[in-house]
Amino acid sequence: MTPHYPSHEERQPESRAVASNRLGSAGQQSIRRQNLRVVLREVMEKGPLSRANIAEAVGLTKSTVSSLVSELMARGLLSERGQAAIAGVGRPGRLVALSDETVVGLGLEINVDYLAACVLDLTGGVRFERFLPHENRSTPVKDVLDALGELGRSALSEAEAARLIPVGATLAAPGLIETDSGMLLTAPNLGWGKTSLRTEVANRLQRPHLYVTVGNEANLAALGELWQGRGREWRDFIHISGEIGVGAAIVVDGELLRSGSGLGGELGHVSIDPNGAECPCGSRGCLERVVGQEALLNRSRLDAQVGTRIGVPDGGARLLAESAERGDQQTLDALAEAGKALGLACSAAVNLLAPNTVVLGGIFASLFEWLEGPLRKELEERSFVARCSDLAIVRSELGAAAAVRGAASLTLRAVCADPYLVGSPGN
Repeated sequence: MTPHYPSHEERQPESRAVASNRLGSAGQQSIRRQNLRVVLREVMEKGPLSRANIAEAVGLTKSTVSSLVSELMARGLLSERGQAAIAGVGRPGRLVALSDETVVGLGLEINVDYLAACVLDLTGGVRFERFLPHENRSTPVKDVLDALGELGRSALSEAEAARLIPVGATLAAPGLIETDSGMLLTAPNLGWGKTSLRTEVANRLQRPHLYVTVGNEANLAALGELWQGRGREWRDFIHISGEIGVGAAIVVDGELLRSGSGLGGELGHVSIDPNGAECPCGSRGCLERVVGQEALLNRSRLDAQVGTRIGVPDGGARLLAESAERGDQQTLDALAEAGKALGLACSAAVNLLAPNTVVLGGIFASLFEWLEGPLRKELEERSFVARCSDLAIVRSELGAAAAVRGAASLTLRAVCADPYLVGSPGN
C-alpha cells in the first residue's frame, strides 16, 4: 500500500463533512473515503461519541453517519463502548470509540547504542515494547539493519499471534532524512552516509503488504510527546532530545513544524563557538560538543560507557546523575555549562516562535534538575519573549522512549487520515 499522510489542507480544522450529490460513482467513492476520515478523526480527537453527536459535529445525516460508522467498525477501526448519557426522555445511543482490538502500528528506532521496537494500538495502548542494547557506530550498516529487521519481525509476529493487524511501520533514525524517499542523507553520530533506509527496512521486515516510512528521531520524539505525553496540553512547545547527539523539533498549535524538504531540527549542530571543538558534521563548536553525553562525561572526568538509560542501564547518563547527586563539582560545572549552552542555542527559536513550553527529553530528562536553572537564566537574559511570558521548562514524560512511541503513533495517524489503508470489510 502507498502511505497517505495528511496534506496541509487535510490538517486544517473541519467542522463539516463533504456532501456527495451531483457526483458520479468515482466521485462518490472519493467523498465517502473523505467522510470516513472525518468521522474517524472526530472520534479520535474527542473520544467516545454517539452517532448523533458525530452527525451534529460533522454535518451529515444520522443515517449516513451510521453507515460510515458501520464501515469503520468492519475495518476494525471503531467499536461500541457503552451507552451515551441523555437529557430527558428517549433511548440512549451507543457510544463509539477507537478500537484497541484490531489495528496496530509498528515503531522502530536506531540510536547510537540501542535498537527499539514498539507496537501501539489505536487507543495508544502499548502491545509490545523492547529496547535492545546494540553498539551501532562500530558495526557495519548491514549488520545493524539485520538486527533491526529481526527485532521488527519479532514485534510483528507477537502482534499477529494476538490476532492484531499491523498496518505499517515507521523508523526513527538520527540524522538528515528525506521524508518522501525515506533516504538517510547523513548520520554523523553513527558515521553513516547515504542509505536507503525505507527500502532496506521494508525488505527485512518481510511483510510486503506493510507500508514503511522513515523520519528523524527528534521530530518523532516531539510527536510522541504530543500524542502520548502532555503535548496536547501544551500545544506550542520545543522538544529537545539529548542522547549522544542533540536534536530538536518544534510543535506549533498542535502540529509539527516541518520544512518542505523534511530536513531540519539539527539543534545539536548549531555552532555556539566558531573556534570550538571540531564536530563529525564538519563544523566547529557545535552544541552537542558541549551538551552531548560524551562531552559531559569528559568534562566531568567520568570514565563510563556512553549510553542512554535504555541502551546501557549502567552507562554514562546514570553516572552523570549519580555524580551530580553526590555534589561532584566538576559534574555540576559541566551540567551548568550545558544548561547555559542549551539556552543560548534555543533563545532565537523562543524569540521567533514564542512557544509556551520547552521540553527536555532523552538523557536531559534524567539530568533535568541540574539543567533547568542555567537554561532558564540564559533564556531570560537573551530572550525578551522568555522574560515577558510564562515560559515553562519541563521534563519529558516519555524520556528516551519518545521517538519509538512517536514512530508507532505516526503509523496509526496515517490510518486515521485514510481508513482505506486498512483492508476492505470481509477481506
